[in-house]
Amino acid sequence: MPDVYVPSRYLSHSTMKDSSLVLYNSRTGAIGAVPSEEAGAVRDALKRSTVHVGPLEGILVDLLEGGFLIPEGTDERALVHEQYLGKYDDRYLNLILLPTEQCNFRCTYCYESFLRGAMCADVQEGIKRYVASQDTVRRLDIGWFGGEPLLAPDVVIALSQFFQKYTHEHGIAYTASMTTNGSLLHPDVVEEIVPLGVRSFQITLDGIREEHNTRRVGVDGSDTFDDILENLRYLKRSKHVFVVGLRHNFDPVGLDRLEEFIAMLREEFGGDPRFTTHFEPIGRWGGPNDSQLSICEGRSAAQAFIRAKRLAIDAGFRTSFQLEQFWPNGSVCYAANPRSFVIGSDGRIYKCTVELDYHDRNIVGRLHPDGTMELDWRKMALWCETNGRDEGKKCVSCFFSPACHGAVCPKQWMDDDDCGCPPQRIGIRQMLPLLAEESMLPPPPETAAIAQCSKG
Repeated sequence: MPDVYVPSRYLSHSTMKDSSLVLYNSRTGAIGAVPSEEAGAVRDALKRSTVHVGPLEGILVDLLEGGFLIPEGTDERALVHEQYLGKYDDRYLNLILLPTEQCNFRCTYCYESFLRGAMCADVQEGIKRYVASQDTVRRLDIGWFGGEPLLAPDVVIALSQFFQKYTHEHGIAYTASMTTNGSLLHPDVVEEIVPLGVRSFQITLDGIREEHNTRRVGVDGSDTFDDILENLRYLKRSKHVFVVGLRHNFDPVGLDRLEEFIAMLREEFGGDPRFTTHFEPIGRWGGPNDSQLSICEGRSAAQAFIRAKRLAIDAGFRTSFQLEQFWPNGSVCYAANPRSFVIGSDGRIYKCTVELDYHDRNIVGRLHPDGTMELDWRKMALWCETNGRDEGKKCVSCFFSPACHGAVCPKQWMDDDDCGCPPQRIGIRQMLPLLAEESMLPPPPETAAIAQCSKG
C-alpha cells in the first residue's frame, strides 16, 4: 500500500506583506517561508482534512521534512509527551547563583527584600562539590543573579574560575550568563569575567535618560542611566565575544516614548550584532509599590511586545532568545525544570527567582558545604508538575503546547485558576512574519542564552 500523509496538529502560519507564507511547527521547531506563487497550494496541502498519497514530490517533500506533514497514524501527542519528559535528563544542569542578595539600586517595581549579603565560603565550597558530584552532566549552564551580582565580584570570579577549569577538564559544555543592572560592569570587571566564560548579559535600560532615572534609582536616590551607558559603550568598543540583551521593562506611559528610546539604542549600538533587545511588560511581582504600578497585561501586553519588536527590527536589532522560545520546550519556565536550581547566598535552594523566600513553597531545599543537596520533593513537584497538561485544561489541545507544555509560569498556575499564554502564542500571526524578517539580520555570537524569566 502507498504511504499516506496528513497535516500535523501543531501548525500555525501567517502571511507576509509580499504574500509569501511563513509556516511554524511547534513540535519540530521548524519555521519556513513559502514563496507567494506557491503559498496557495501549501495552504491547501495543510488544511486539516487533507490527505496526501505518496510518493510525495516538490514542496510536499519539504513539508514532510519540517514535520508539517506527517505519516498517517503518527501519535504526535506521544511524541510531544516524550519531549516533555526530556526535562528530566540528568546530563543537563542549570544553576542560578546569587553571589549576594544586596543591591545598589532601588527600582520602583522591584520585589526583592535584600535580606542577606555576600555568599559565604561554605556555600561556595558546597557549589563546587555539588557540581563535581554530578557525574552524568554533559552541559552546565550558570546564571548569575541577585541582588546585584557584581556587588560580590570576588564570588563571581572565584566560582567562574572553578566552573571553567572543571568543565574543560571533564569535557562538559559550559555557558554562563548574568542579569546585572550594569552600573558596576566597569572595564576592569569586563576584562576579568568575560575571559572566564561570562559572555551573556541582561542589562536594563528603562527608556531614555529621564524616563530610566525615574524608575531605576540608586540606593542613595542617585541617577543611574549615565553609568550604565558608559559601561555599555566600553563593551561596544571591546573586541570580546559576548551578547548583551538590552532589556526594557515597559508600562503604558513608557510605550509612548518607545520610538525615541529605540532611536537612542540605534545611535549607540546599531550595527553591532552583539547587542540585542528584550522587551517585557512591568508586572506586579510582589514589591511594596505594586498597587501604584500601571501595567500592561494579557493581549495588550502581547500587542505592545509585537510593536516594540517591529520597531527594533526596523532599527536593525534582533530580540534576545526570541527564536529559542519557539523551539520544543523553549517557552517552559526554568522553575518547571527539575534540573534547575536557584542557590541563595546562604545556601537555601529555590525554584523561582521572583518568589524567592516570600513563600515557603519556593524554598525547596538547602545546599550543604559537603556538596549534598537536601531537597523537599513534594515542593519540587509543585514547581515541576504544575502546568496546563491536565485533562480539561486549555493547553492539552493547543497547537503551541510543545513549546511551553502549559508550563510558561508554574507560579501563576499555583496562584490563579488560569495561566496566561506567552506573547509568542497570543500574537503568533503577527510574530511569524517578524521572525522571518529578523532571520535576515546579522546573527549575534553564539554564547549562553540569557535568563528568560528574571525580572532584572
